Amino acid sequence: MADTVPPPDPHTTDQLADALMQVRVLDDLEVRRLCVLDALDRLRLRLSIPEFDDKKIHVVAMVRAFGTVPNGWRRLTEAVQHLADHDLPSRHAAALAHPVVPPVVDGSALHELERALAGLDRTSVPELPAVYHAAAGEHFGPLPPAVHTAWDAYRLLTHTNRPLDGPPRTVRFVQELAAVIPADRGDPLRAWLGRQVRATAPSSDAAQADLHASRSRAGGWRKEPRHPAHLLIRIVPSTATPDRVDISCWVNSGPAWEPRRREERSVPAAEMRLHVATLLDREEARLRTHRGGLVLEFILPLALLNEPVEDWPRHSAFGPEKVWDNDLGGPPIGVGHPVVVRSLERIEALQLHRVWNERWDVLTDGGAQARVHQCAPGDGARRDWLYARLSDRPDVVLMTLGSPPDDQHGRTELLIGLQAGLPLLVWSRSPAPAGTPPPLAEDVLEGAPGDVLEQLTRLRSAPGTGDHNGGGPRPRLAVLWDDPNRLPEVPDPIVQSDRDAAVPTRV
Repeated sequence: MADTVPPPDPHTTDQLADALMQVRVLDDLEVRRLCVLDALDRLRLRLSIPEFDDKKIHVVAMVRAFGTVPNGWRRLTEAVQHLADHDLPSRHAAALAHPVVPPVVDGSALHELERALAGLDRTSVPELPAVYHAAAGEHFGPLPPAVHTAWDAYRLLTHTNRPLDGPPRTVRFVQELAAVIPADRGDPLRAWLGRQVRATAPSSDAAQADLHASRSRAGGWRKEPRHPAHLLIRIVPSTATPDRVDISCWVNSGPAWEPRRREERSVPAAEMRLHVATLLDREEARLRTHRGGLVLEFILPLALLNEPVEDWPRHSAFGPEKVWDNDLGGPPIGVGHPVVVRSLERIEALQLHRVWNERWDVLTDGGAQARVHQCAPGDGARRDWLYARLSDRPDVVLMTLGSPPDDQHGRTELLIGLQAGLPLLVWSRSPAPAGTPPPLAEDVLEGAPGDVLEQLTRLRSAPGTGDHNGGGPRPRLAVLWDDPNRLPEVPDPIVQSDRDAAVPTRV
């Protein structure tokens, strides 16, 4: 008769039963029966184990019966692993039955982590295999194809020993994962990790060393070039209330264009600049770990296109200490960021998108020669001639206006340029004669689109040191930079005012 052992801890019994419930091959009664026979052969003894059609009841009976003999759980999970082809659930069950590595965190902390990792998988985090490989190291190879979620990848790493050269692989994994996901998901992971490392480390110095080592290594495997984030801010006068504006914003921080709507709100027109400054501070905080810069794109209707948004101030970052002499105390947003305007009407006029895309392709095709057209003051009066000239020159992608859009001729030139599909338009915000933009040579369009954007926004900079024009002010230029591949979602929901939002909508 086999020697008996003291009954195992009920909590551990429940954990093992729950883990075996995740093994799919055990869904079949015949497979469960085969596992029992295989485990008994491995133990070289006989046990009476009741069978049940219900998987949960049968698994609990198996766990309790094999827990009464030495090495019973170990042999049972070995048999399960063999039939399950050593998949992740069976490996996790085996780790509970015969732990090679002592558990680092307790059950409640693991449940908290599981909730924090919910929804993070190969689809939402394409870098997941690279994150796993960076944490696991070369010895453990790539992430198995059958492992699709961040939670399963973490559990896989819990079965590995701590490396000799730094923090545990699970700590590295959580730190690396937090670095590649948005801050609103990454910050809770970092907070969880900090609590667990401090709770389980032998000393505060050891905890600090592990955290520092994992943070300093995070992201070192990424080799892709830096790319700018884009903040799209759409401002439209409210159709319901004349003294209010509807403001929506989207953010895109990855290399692919997948803008995420952050906000839509109706605010008093007098608070428009204040709200934009607050919105920019909030998004800068969310993007604090991003590298590559931030481009601000204002999607404006024709009536607001000449609004000097690049001169709008930011909040003072130092409370009552105001460094800049304006209402908010912060610097103009155009000094620290590339700021461009875009045409709301053209984005919504789908019939203009074909020619718009064709002109943009000329700009981005390295083998094509993109051209500049410079309007003379008053060219807007010759609308037929100007439109025909642009239509005959599909290589023209940039046009400078002879006067600002607030002037009738400048407004006509702007509309003709948008109609002809020009993605880039430049004008001076000042009235003539000081409002004529400087001549632009074709070499301003050479290089990648990002380089072109940088050159154009430099033209609009405030007076700088070392100017060779006697220190006089540069023209206050507006830059319309309209990439047809970077659009907010379509169709767009109707923005309700704050007052209307409280009223239920009848369907």
